[in-house]
Amino acid sequence: MSFPISLPEHFKIINVAPSQAANAVTYDVVNCKNANKVWFIITQLYAADTDITFSLVECTDVAGGTTSAVTKALPIWYDVDIAAATTAAAATTHIDALTKITSGSSHKMDTGAGKNQMCVIEWDPAKHSAGYNYIQLTDANGNASNYVTAIAIIDTTYKQATPPSAVVD
Repeated sequence: MSFPISLPEHFKIINVAPSQAANAVTYDVVNCKNANKVWFIITQLYAADTDITFSLVECTDVAGGTTSAVTKALPIWYDVDIAAATTAAAATTHIDALTKITSGSSHKMDTGAGKNQMCVIEWDPAKHSAGYNYIQLTDANGNASNYVTAIAIIDTTYKQATPPSAVVD
């Protein structure tokens, strides 16, 4: 079975947080005016036991000046261990156990397990409150020894070879 679409022509892909220390992450605001759905894919590389909680805020513009916390239940997928593992059969394998968990308005990565982790948070722009057309990933806590990377994948309304920027008004 072939994949019938071109990923970059149908989905805008944005690195909203290049790899940064988990205690000082700044995430880009995403314009949802031309979006059907937005998925935030977040990975945290473990070094210290400090849990980090991810959530979304709505914004009225790309500058993120006026924000409102998202309190609606959102679909979330979680992989508690994406770290490379050594086995007798193979020198290195990766664990791919991304699983849908109970929907919520936030997700806490529990670093007590000592694992590198990944989560996916789905945003439906139809859930925006009146006057809000932008969405931003945020976090609470985090540790300078851990690293966070986040990308946004946007299902664009109008498919084209070069989708318009989603980080401008």
